[in-house]
Amino acid sequence: MGLAPRAPVRCPALDRRSFLRRVGRGGVGAALVAAPGFLAGEVRATRSIHRGLAPRIAANGARGNARVWWSAETEEKVVALTFDDGPYADLTPRVLDVLARHDAVATCFVIGQMVERDPDLFRAVHEAGHEIGSHTYHHRRAEEQSRDEVLDTVTRGADVLGELLGHRPRWFRPVKGHVTGAVLRAAARVGHDVAIWSLSRGPRTLADGDAAGVAAHLRAKVHPGAIALLHDGLGRTPLDRFGPDAQLRTRRQAELEALPEVLEAWAADGYRFVTLSELVDRYDGLAPEDGAPAPEELPVDDDLVDAVDASIDPDDLTDPEVVPAVDRD
Repeated sequence: MGLAPRAPVRCPALDRRSFLRRVGRGGVGAALVAAPGFLAGEVRATRSIHRGLAPRIAANGARGNARVWWSAETEEKVVALTFDDGPYADLTPRVLDVLARHDAVATCFVIGQMVERDPDLFRAVHEAGHEIGSHTYHHRRAEEQSRDEVLDTVTRGADVLGELLGHRPRWFRPVKGHVTGAVLRAAARVGHDVAIWSLSRGPRTLADGDAAGVAAHLRAKVHPGAIALLHDGLGRTPLDRFGPDAQLRTRRQAELEALPEVLEAWAADGYRFVTLSELVDRYDGLAPEDGAPAPEELPVDDDLVDAVDASIDPDDLTDPEVVPAVDRD
């Protein structure tokens, strides 16, 4: 049976080095991965840290490693556009059209069941030159599933893509950005690197249909090495009996309407669009070549941290004691 979601504990904003020290690296039972682990990227915002599962995971004795990126450490004006939840016939072709008109490449995190529903649209995404990542098979949150269920949905998602691409994709993004020990173990077993994000559509105070607000937020918050989260689908609502969610449709439409303005503004400011693999492999100046922690980044405490919830936008956090409602994206 899946584990019930636990209330998150708010932590202060951490840069990459502080985050690595807090979660621990390099020893059996390291806090985030419950195993020797390597985390690259930078936490540019306050994150919600779930502690409830940590003792169980740390006692598990698992071994392995997983790599997680929020962004790349670079002064180059490059940004990795990423789109979650496709392929979806009502949105994906429109996103592809906007990207083509602006000569922009993206990394698309697709849901395995949605790919099975529309393999031709998936092929259109791939043939347009966009990088493919996995977004699980079922699009269910990790903290609501058992460890075996998480492994199953990560593996099945990768295998659906492997059949069409000829290989499993490098990149994986967990649903809602929830990075748990079970997610990291599954990603390591399947052979994925994990990508979260440092930039999204905006705070929860932004109205669902406020395309101008989405555009203004993305224009203001972009930074060198950003991983930007947008969507070309509706999560798993098209897969459920009740059908697509009207609120999500409104939110996705606002993102789509904002996209041309955002791409034009970023390009005018000197930004170039790259895939996640290019961002990390070519521009990330923080990732050690062999994954070994530098001496100053060895664990300095044993505070157990099991999961990082990347779905919370820093602009939501006016009060560090207030936990925003779970985003349905």
